[in-house]
Amino acid sequence: MDEDSLHLTLAFLGDVPADLVESALRVANDIQQEAFTLQLDQLAHWPHNRIAWAGCSKPPIALMSLANTLQHRLRQAEFTIEPRPFAPHVTLLRNCRQATAAALTPLHWPAREFVLVESLSPADRDGGGRYRIIGRWPLFATPKKTRG
Repeated sequence: MDEDSLHLTLAFLGDVPADLVESALRVANDIQQEAFTLQLDQLAHWPHNRIAWAGCSKPPIALMSLANTLQHRLRQAEFTIEPRPFAPHVTLLRNCRQATAAALTPLHWPAREFVLVESLSPADRDGGGRYRIIGRWPLFATPKKTRG
């Protein structure tokens, strides 16, 4: 995977007709969620779809809340979301036929926003990445605790 295409998918929408993109943008506009840091501490491989990925052994509560809220509201807006449980991961390699377990020094990935992206066909990339961002929303900072 190219560095500029690394991401964690919160909700996969598949092919969305152009007239429904505005609906997806409206759903995301209404989400208020706190920022979090993802600790990627697992390397694994899914043989069925030949993907090598990095994940987290303990997903942050804020990540799970963001994904669940987004998926729920997209379903309410009549988008089809896969029924399988959310499995937070970052795809590292596609078409990986074999992989062995390897140690991973935990990587801390701060999440300060979430985005809606459009997958680009090779003809649409113009030498760029695989995705184009069409919407961007900040995650709010968690208030710092003060000593009393």
